[in-house]
Amino acid sequence: MGKTIKLEWHRVGGTRTRCLRITAKEEKAVRRRLQSGTFVVLETRKDGTKFLSRAFRKLAERERETNESYQEKQGELIEAVVGVAHSYAGVWRQVSKLVAELDALAGFADLAVSAGYCKPKMLPAEAGRLVLRGSRHPCVEAQEGDMVGCFVPNDCEMVKGQSWFQVITGPNMGGKSTFIRQVGCIVLMSQCGCFVPCSEAEVSLRDAIYARVGAGDNQLRGVSTFMAEMLETAAILKGATSASLVIIDELGRGTSTQDGQGLAQAISEHLMQDVGAPTLFATHFHELSTALTPLGATNLHVETDLSGAGNITLLYQVKPGACNKSFGIAVAEKVNFPAEVIQIAKEYEEHSKRRRIEA
Repeated sequence: MGKTIKLEWHRVGGTRTRCLRITAKEEKAVRRRLQSGTFVVLETRKDGTKFLSRAFRKLAERERETNESYQEKQGELIEAVVGVAHSYAGVWRQVSKLVAELDALAGFADLAVSAGYCKPKMLPAEAGRLVLRGSRHPCVEAQEGDMVGCFVPNDCEMVKGQSWFQVITGPNMGGKSTFIRQVGCIVLMSQCGCFVPCSEAEVSLRDAIYARVGAGDNQLRGVSTFMAEMLETAAILKGATSASLVIIDELGRGTSTQDGQGLAQAISEHLMQDVGAPTLFATHFHELSTALTPLGATNLHVETDLSGAGNITLLYQVKPGACNKSFGIAVAEKVNFPAEVIQIAKEYEEHSKRRRIEA
């Protein structure tokens, strides 16, 4: 035909077939040839005419049948391959589980060697002992940059009938929250089969670890910070048993001092007398230390060094005994609060002290 011919697809009734196409300009030049009976015109549009010869039509039909046969055989092959692979599904699940366990155990081993962890001595729940010597928080310690040496270690000794409920007081940023969280982490790690960040560790098995730490609301559900705190605490009171571990951080701070202190004391008494679970209770309600001591609570505090100039140094050491001051103003001064704000706060503090003495 002496003209440019393009090979394209043409769809007829959902079936695609090969065809030839020429432009509308070229179609005028070969119109007589197309109408001679040698060719079959499939479609004529503005962009050109699609056609094929009788011989080409047979070849296109043969190609279509070959493709359909290929697709059918390919489907059969894929089905057979999937069937064979499926027969090994159980084996692969076992392999996946073993590889995951091996990966976890290898991580445990590497951590134990590189970070100076110790093997905990596991005891039955009835033993009632949670004794940690030189305990450290695994995550905070890792963030220090040096795996060993930067974090200040602390001991924790909880013995049923002696120090099963512990009240921790002290200044803000003094390490109370970190201390009670690290105890929870160590108990969890020990029951996972991992060495723990301690020099020595004895851990009685726990059936659950209940933690009420941090603060946050849920605006989408209409839950305030204090409501979220109460919901979490309610879950602890309903679910905890004498074989659990309970960690509570600054309960009642989201409401008034009187309400917060009353709730904190009532919840503490319930955990001590009715639940009987080992509990670490960090608080700024210093009156709890006095109120709970007759019921068997043990008082701890985080150490600070307060110089004569009023400068406070946080030592991050947990020691026996209660702390009767939170040093909130000193901490604010440490982070460069405006001097006039600090002065007003001190005046209000002194005024509050005098009112308590007069009362």
